[in-house]
Amino acid sequence: MREYLLYLKESTKAVQAYVTPCFEVDQSFWREREGCQLYVIGKSPSLSLAFSLREIMNDRLQESYRKGRTINEKALADLRQMALSYVREASAIYGREATGREPLRDEWFVWETSECFKHDQEHKYDGYRGFHDIDTREYRQVLAGRSLLWEEVETLLQKRGMDDHELPAVLQRMVLAGDAQWRPGIRLSVRKGWWRNRLLLFCDRCGSEQKDIQLTICYSCGQGCAYCTECLGMGRSKCCTPYLLIPAKSGVSSARSPRERVRDVARLQWTGSYSKDQATAAEMARRFVANPRPGLSEFLIWAVCGAGKTELLFPSIAEALSTGGRVLIATPRKDVVLELAPRIQRVFPNARVIAVHGSSAQKWEDSDITIATTHQVMRYYRRFPLVVLDEADAFPYHNNPVLYRAVSRAVQAGGKMLYLSATPPRYLQKRLIRKQWRLSSAFSSVIPLSSVSHVLLPGRYHGSALPVPEIVTVQGLHKRVQTNRPIAPLVEMVGRSLDGGRQVFLFVPRIDDVEKVLEYTQRLLPAHAAQMAGVHAADPLREEKVRAFRDKRYTLMITTTILERGVTIPRSDVVVLGAEAPVFDEASLVQIAGRVGRSVDDTTGTVLFLQADRANAPKAAVKQICRMNQLAQRLRAQEVHG
Repeated sequence: MREYLLYLKESTKAVQAYVTPCFEVDQSFWREREGCQLYVIGKSPSLSLAFSLREIMNDRLQESYRKGRTINEKALADLRQMALSYVREASAIYGREATGREPLRDEWFVWETSECFKHDQEHKYDGYRGFHDIDTREYRQVLAGRSLLWEEVETLLQKRGMDDHELPAVLQRMVLAGDAQWRPGIRLSVRKGWWRNRLLLFCDRCGSEQKDIQLTICYSCGQGCAYCTECLGMGRSKCCTPYLLIPAKSGVSSARSPRERVRDVARLQWTGSYSKDQATAAEMARRFVANPRPGLSEFLIWAVCGAGKTELLFPSIAEALSTGGRVLIATPRKDVVLELAPRIQRVFPNARVIAVHGSSAQKWEDSDITIATTHQVMRYYRRFPLVVLDEADAFPYHNNPVLYRAVSRAVQAGGKMLYLSATPPRYLQKRLIRKQWRLSSAFSSVIPLSSVSHVLLPGRYHGSALPVPEIVTVQGLHKRVQTNRPIAPLVEMVGRSLDGGRQVFLFVPRIDDVEKVLEYTQRLLPAHAAQMAGVHAADPLREEKVRAFRDKRYTLMITTTILERGVTIPRSDVVVLGAEAPVFDEASLVQIAGRVGRSVDDTTGTVLFLQADRANAPKAAVKQICRMNQLAQRLRAQEVHG
């Protein structure tokens, strides 16, 4: 069981409280650097309790220092008594809130004052002389740019074949030297209230608060504890678990040079070409990445579905790699990670490219280019000079403060964030795009094509317009499916597409609808029944089915929104069954329509929105698609006449 000691450091300049798992390291460290005295307050297996007391004591000590007071025996006794009172109060509140449970010991929280253990009565120490020669360089190199729970640090070191028996001493040395931070996985504090006091809990890894944090009896620390349910899939963040944050150093690491290696890694080997608009957008993004100007940290590439967004990234990635930096491409979907990784590896053949998702074996590896799901980005901290966020409007990233926090913290100090989206959310448009106003009867606003913080690409790379969806309202739509009665527009459109040798995406709003609609279409179109399948996020055969659809072994795929983006199937059409459902918002429907007409040899196709009732989202999606088509048409006309 790990224990955490709270002590005070008094020097000629200030008095400050510290928390350590290895007090001898702190003694050795401070003796090397400055003349000071150390006074132990107490210790506990709860890291969050020790940290909470540290913050309270630092506030009190700053006030005392301003008033000219110094540390004496009475002041120490008062601080120790204050710590004990705080722990008892927190324990009482915890017992009240942990209804129906009994503590493992007499109290919910264990706290030992300095009188209870073996240090001398004056609590001043000379230190253990064996810790001054700890070499942390290899550990700093391996852990740089990571944010990991203690158990994850141990796993990473084991993967690298490194010894971890002195890990507490090594990490504490790094913390004292300013090379790392460590915090409790769950922070705990007592909030005073007019009616009664209560505990405040906060997950330091994902930022979740009270409602997502579960009280528990912890057999690791032997006392009351709590863990976060929001980020539980990434490992258990607890009150007694240290959470380590080790930022990467800016500039080129000596382990990653020499210069010839950097040049090789950054070499772009792409045989494609850009249209005029694509070339402009790609160059603007590259200049943003290369621009050292402070404050210019975010840039949006707003490019419609099928505009070649991935290819637009290539110059920006090469620019970041050319300075010896790492690149992260974060995307909300595992499917997109699996598709992007080989594409990026082909054009940067000398770079180390890894795909990081929940079941990935590469999540502990180093790379030049990391392509990761947004959840996995929680394990990075100030690591990447360039972070690309693909599809910022997509579930589960959109409106998710946990993932927003994770992606933001992955950017190195002074680094760049590049957003890539066909349907950027309103808050991103508001932050990075300043609309221009034109004088008319409606005083309408116009989205500028570019600025220092964005570029808009309204047309597809092949120059053809985006297919405009047809909206059809069908009375009793869902009842017809349940009773196996034909839905004429659906049967006619799907039958025509399949008979013509095309493939069809059929989107449904819920997982439960997948199997039901699959049986329905197989019954009504028996000639194509053997080439039909259904897939959803929880399907254990998800990857195999999507691969079979790409290989044309399936011609009709009933799917939830997991395939609304990042998947390109040439000669395909789309149907949305139940377009009025809340899961199909404007952005989602625009993305779904964007599956059609993406390839240069098939620029058209059919998009059908079937709704049981009239809804706003389908109309808004059609309006946005038409607006982009009109803007792209005007641009082409200007090029012709310009």
